[in-house]
Amino acid sequence: MKMKKIRLGIFEVILWIFSLLILIPLAVIIINSLKTSAETNVLTLAMPKTWEFGNFARIFEETNVVRSFFNSVLVTTISIALSIFLGTIAGYVLSRNADFWNKKIYAFFLAGMIVPLQMISLVQVLQKIHMLDSYAGLIFVYTAMFIPQTVFMVSGFVSGVPKDMDEAGIVDGCTPWQLFIRVMLPLLKPIIVTLFITQFVFVWNDFQMPLYLIKSSENWTLVLGVYNFMGQFNSEWNMVCAYILVCTLPAVLIYILGQKYIVDGMVAGAVKG
Repeated sequence: MKMKKIRLGIFEVILWIFSLLILIPLAVIIINSLKTSAETNVLTLAMPKTWEFGNFARIFEETNVVRSFFNSVLVTTISIALSIFLGTIAGYVLSRNADFWNKKIYAFFLAGMIVPLQMISLVQVLQKIHMLDSYAGLIFVYTAMFIPQTVFMVSGFVSGVPKDMDEAGIVDGCTPWQLFIRVMLPLLKPIIVTLFITQFVFVWNDFQMPLYLIKSSENWTLVLGVYNFMGQFNSEWNMVCAYILVCTLPAVLIYILGQKYIVDGMVAGAVKG
C-alpha cells in the first residue's frame, strides 16, 4: 500500500512537470504580449513594467488579422463539416454492410490515415484545374485528410451497436436514412464532438498546407499571417507575441469547452464490437 502511494506521488510529480513544460511557453507569450518593445528584447517571465494593452489594438490597425481570421473560420468550419458529414455516413454504411468490397474500401481509408494517399492525387488535381490559390482547394485537401479518421472512429463505434436496434427501427417503419438520423446519430454525438474538436485544433493551427497551397495574401489564414507578421515585426517581439495569442485563442477555447467529450469520444470510437 505504501509503495502504491509512492508510485502515485511520483506519477503526479511527473504530470506536474509536463504540465509546466506546456504552460511555460504559453505564459511567456501572454506576459510578453503586454510589454513594450524595449522590454521584449529578451523574452522572460518577468511581469511588464508598463502594461501595453495597445499592442492588440495595433495588430488590428496595422495588419489584415480580421481578414485572416475570417479566412481561417471559413476554411476550418466548412472542411470539418464536410469531413464529418461524409465520413460519418461512410463509416456507418461500411460498418453495417461489411461485405468483401466494403472491407476493401475500409482498408483504403485506414491506409489514408497512415499514408495520405488521397492527398497526393488531390493536390495534382488542384494543380490541373488551377485551384491551388483558393479557399475551395484548401477545403478539399483538409476534407480528404480527415475523412479517413472520421470513418475509422464512426465505424469502430457503430460496429459495437447491436443490429437489433436497426431491426427495431425498420419494424417501426423507419427508412435507412431515418434510421441513421433518429437512432444512430444521437448515439454518435460524443464521437462527432470529439472529431470536431481535434480537427478544429489541427486545421486552425496548421501551417504547412496553407503555405503550400495559398499564395495571395487576401486568402491567408491566421497562422500564415503570423509567419508574415514575424518577418514584418521581427524586432518587436511584443507584437509577435500578441499576434500569436490572438491566433491561438480560438483553438484553446474550443479545446477547453469541449474537453469533457474527448475521452468518451476516443474510447467509444476505438472500441470494436
